[in-house]
Amino acid sequence: MNRAGVLTRKTVLAGAFPIMMANASPAIVGLVDTWVIGQYAGTVSLASIGLGAAIYGIFFWGFGFLRMSTAGLSAQADGAKDQRAVQAHLFRAVPMGFTIGLILFLLQGVLLAILLPLYGAEAQVSDGARTYITARLWGIPATLSSIVLMGWFIGLARPRLALYMQIALNFINAPLSIFLVAGMGWGLHGVGIASSIAEWIGLATGLVLAAAEIKRRGGFDRMAAKLETLLDIPALKKLGTANGNIFIRTIALTIGFQFFARAAAVQGTVFLAGFQVLMQFITLIALVLDAFAHVAEAHVGSAYGARDEKRFDRAVRLTSEFSLIFAFLCAGAVMLLGPYAINFISDDPAVRESAMTYLPYCALAPIVGFAAWQLDGIFIGITRTAAMRNAGVAALLIYLGAHYVLEPRFAGVGVWVAFLVYYMARALTMLPAWSNIKRDLRVE
Repeated sequence: MNRAGVLTRKTVLAGAFPIMMANASPAIVGLVDTWVIGQYAGTVSLASIGLGAAIYGIFFWGFGFLRMSTAGLSAQADGAKDQRAVQAHLFRAVPMGFTIGLILFLLQGVLLAILLPLYGAEAQVSDGARTYITARLWGIPATLSSIVLMGWFIGLARPRLALYMQIALNFINAPLSIFLVAGMGWGLHGVGIASSIAEWIGLATGLVLAAAEIKRRGGFDRMAAKLETLLDIPALKKLGTANGNIFIRTIALTIGFQFFARAAAVQGTVFLAGFQVLMQFITLIALVLDAFAHVAEAHVGSAYGARDEKRFDRAVRLTSEFSLIFAFLCAGAVMLLGPYAINFISDDPAVRESAMTYLPYCALAPIVGFAAWQLDGIFIGITRTAAMRNAGVAALLIYLGAHYVLEPRFAGVGVWVAFLVYYMARALTMLPAWSNIKRDLRVE
């Protein structure tokens, strides 16, 4: 905001760049893991980490509702100038994230026994993926607690604090991964353990930053942490509804991406290894464009909480403009820099050739997908979660239909084109709900 309290393009960019860096952290962790394995462990291990990262994504992204609901509800509470509610949203969500992470860690044996066979990968690849995942799951309670903190910071339009968390995480992860793999020879177990240790460092940093932010806003409100506040029925009902809807939507989204990974595995080890390289690009792109969606979450949510239609419209327009511009910039960067990145990540000629073949489809992802990411941010900010749920399920069905039409005829090309159809479907299925949003903003 400027001095007059009006959102400007400069403010949008100033808010987006720290979020880009913070959001890129999971992708950077994956990229570091992929590079280290690609350089020191070979093609089978590279395919294993691709499969392992895809399955770990179920645990990470599957509980993304923790971040989303915290961001939307905190933004609205901040817009309504209710600092007690701002704190209470954090105090409810962090323990929830930690508890879910602990349960996942304890149930990993059962979960992996169910998930790994679904991908149909070769035995060596599946065994390697298990090694990587079990090492990474030592950090899952910290990971899910951290995404709550990131959502809280983003909802309060304090993205730099989320960035500081991720700087601490990556400062540990990259050198520790190289040391454990190249120096100690721990392979897939080493990169997984390095990432887990880094996640705990990131959580500790985030808790310190959250305490400082509470102090900056006037100090700790004892009532916010009391059971009568945390167990407030209307607040819990709102949180439960938001989390439930986003969880269903996230499960649908996770199934879509896991289906994409399985489709890659079915094409063979070389295709899967090339797919893993290209997915690093797509993940980075998604998290860059998500920065503008996150800025939208904070400012659209705050405007909604204040019932200010003019601020709402301006936040939607400015953040969407930048999302479109950066979508084309990302597409250009993939085409120009992708070949160099592919050669840097893998030294296997077959993997390089496979990744280069499908690079143009990877470059199209930001152009056809930016609207999906942007609408996600807007709908999260105003907690329009039922519409997100319905759209997520519908888009998944469209994607599955497109895959089974295209893959039998076009093989690998069909796999990628169907995935691009999925991005378009995610946006189109959300549009029908748009007409009701402005009406509800005026009525409420």
